[in-house]
Amino acid sequence: MRWKRIALVALVLLVIALAVATWFFPFLLKRYIERNSEAWIDRKVTIGSIVLNPFSGVYAVHGFTSYEPRSEQVFVSFSKLGVKGDVVHGLRTGEWRFREAELRDPYFHVVQQGDRFNFSDLLELGGPAAEKEEPASSSEVKFFVEGIEISGGRIDYVSDLLREPVRVLDLSVGCTRITSANARMEFRVGLGLEDGTRLDGGFMIDTDVERYAVEAHLRQFDLARSLPYLQDFFEAGSLGGLLDVDLNVEQSYTDSSDLALSARMDMRGLALRDRDGEHLLDLRQLRAELDTLVGSRMEVGVVDIVGLDARFALLADGTDNWTRLLKLVPDSTAGEAGAMVLDASASNYYLLLAEYVSYLGSAVSASAYSADSLVLREGRLRFEDLTLPRPFRYDITDIDLRAQRFSDRSEAAPISARAVLDQAGTLRASALFDPKDPRNVELVVDVDSLMLPKLDPYVRWYAAHPMADGILAFASRTTIRDGMIDSRNNLRVDRLRFGKKIDEHDPGIIVLPLRLAAGLLKDVRGVVELDVPVKGDLRDPQFRVWPIVWLVLKNLVVKAAAAPVKLLARAFEGADEKDLEQVRFVALQVSPQSAQRRALHQLAKALEAKPGLSVDLVPVADSLAEAGELAVFKAKARHLFPGVEALSAADTVAVRSLATLDSAFVRWMDAQLPGTGELPMTERGIRLLGKDVVTREWQELERARRAQVMAALLEAGADAQRVRFRQGSSSEVAAFRGAPGYRFIYDVADPP
Repeated sequence: MRWKRIALVALVLLVIALAVATWFFPFLLKRYIERNSEAWIDRKVTIGSIVLNPFSGVYAVHGFTSYEPRSEQVFVSFSKLGVKGDVVHGLRTGEWRFREAELRDPYFHVVQQGDRFNFSDLLELGGPAAEKEEPASSSEVKFFVEGIEISGGRIDYVSDLLREPVRVLDLSVGCTRITSANARMEFRVGLGLEDGTRLDGGFMIDTDVERYAVEAHLRQFDLARSLPYLQDFFEAGSLGGLLDVDLNVEQSYTDSSDLALSARMDMRGLALRDRDGEHLLDLRQLRAELDTLVGSRMEVGVVDIVGLDARFALLADGTDNWTRLLKLVPDSTAGEAGAMVLDASASNYYLLLAEYVSYLGSAVSASAYSADSLVLREGRLRFEDLTLPRPFRYDITDIDLRAQRFSDRSEAAPISARAVLDQAGTLRASALFDPKDPRNVELVVDVDSLMLPKLDPYVRWYAAHPMADGILAFASRTTIRDGMIDSRNNLRVDRLRFGKKIDEHDPGIIVLPLRLAAGLLKDVRGVVELDVPVKGDLRDPQFRVWPIVWLVLKNLVVKAAAAPVKLLARAFEGADEKDLEQVRFVALQVSPQSAQRRALHQLAKALEAKPGLSVDLVPVADSLAEAGELAVFKAKARHLFPGVEALSAADTVAVRSLATLDSAFVRWMDAQLPGTGELPMTERGIRLLGKDVVTREWQELERARRAQVMAALLEAGADAQRVRFRQGSSSEVAAFRGAPGYRFIYDVADPP
């Protein structure tokens, strides 16, 4: 029985040795690591304790701290790294089972300078490793790890790319099980930032089917943290707001087209300012949903935008308040000289996001899709144009845009919009798009009560007339089919009035007579109403809609001002253009007869129908010629009725009936003015009566005729304040010389 006693003693000694080793070896290992750490990794390491207990199956390191090289700054630390398992069983059977693997209170201090990190030297220890073929294993190692947990983690990340460090708090990672029998691994992750941001979620990897999945819930993310990335390509001064995101992604990591995605986003209090602190964009709230993107099928949920407030300003130097902030550099790969690209790293997540949105856009156009609704509420656009001598500012408020549900199978995608135009006018619009071909559209636009004086800075500079008054209503009905546009546009302007021409205007413009055109185009109610149809082929590169509209309006203004009589004649059925252009008398006629009264009546009707017009009556007869006729008449009266000062009607008829070359009258004139027989009879008459006398009497005749004409106009209903007599310029009367009368020169009646 001696060998039994020896075996028992040996067993006891072995147990004692193992017990001593269990306690003493971790202590020696701890001291050994602490003593040699700086030589190995150039970093001081301290360890609270090491536990290696094969009896209880507990293996752990407590109180681990590693410092930065030659510094008291902590590099990595944790309060516990441990696991429980039966090592003996693993050695005996080749099946390794572990449980309760945990990393408690880990801390990581990460510093980045360019592409170098404070742990780059550790990755480079020993130089580049030679690639070796793994030896073939005769049997697969089996393992099971259950209850994996990282808790209470912290990360301090300092980078020259960031304006301030990022501090991650309360980092936690958990996994129920990892096993060689199952290729699927699932983890849950959570972390927070010191500003209150919280990220929770999980991810899955399945190596058998080569798929991964990510679930993430971001809460209270402060957008100010992304300002440095935005400033890579956009010189923003400040960025604020909070963001919540829910994301679910599942995809094969070997086939990027096999993607299933759903997302929710909630953004609140967005505020973007430029480098001078000027307002660029505010957004009260944005909620968006992307329900699913599976293969070639996309389901877009609700997009709800509330309180979007944007400012767009054209600056005096020709730039605008947005593009001037873009950081652009010459594109060396561009075919055209002067092409510019954004000066930002391709890893900037704003650019990555833009590329992803572009990808989704192409996926929408190339895939089957449906969209629930898009709503923009309580929007505002502040527009400024500082390129003009007088700055232009316009405020569009209460913007409401709604797109109803549609899909690639829908017959139409309806969109409606409305807005308030600078506190007075209203805009209402609706559109029907063809989801199969968005180029096919039916568009209805109605603008009401648009106050034109707000557009005065533009009208002054580009039309050389102040915009004194006017209220615009605009209605447009447009259909586009297969590239062909058919647009019917109606403009109605009430109280349209321009100020007098000014000298400060764009030197490149042709100054149009807008005041006169407005007066001519107004109807009896003072309203200008125009129909401007537009038809054409949008596929024609030479076809442009707005130049056509402008050309129609320009031609209308020019024709109205150049030929006002034609426009007035078209306004009165049966009116004679000549009656609206002039009135003619026979020589020495004072009182209007039927022909003259007809012309004056038409003029009175024109003034009544066009309340914005006034008229100047310009004498067209040569005053000297009619004065000569008057002198001959007076000479005949002396010949026939000597000594009679006032002629009767019968006497006047007798005088007019006497021929100027009547032999008796000629002999009488020869007796009165001997030696003047070679002169015209009109000149002889002037000499007989005296030039001053003839001029005075002709002026009295002209005054009497004007009085009779005015009386006839007043009798026909004309407003005396809108009629005046004046001398015409040579260009105004050159083509109208002849019988006595007046040419009608139309102008604008200024308000009293």
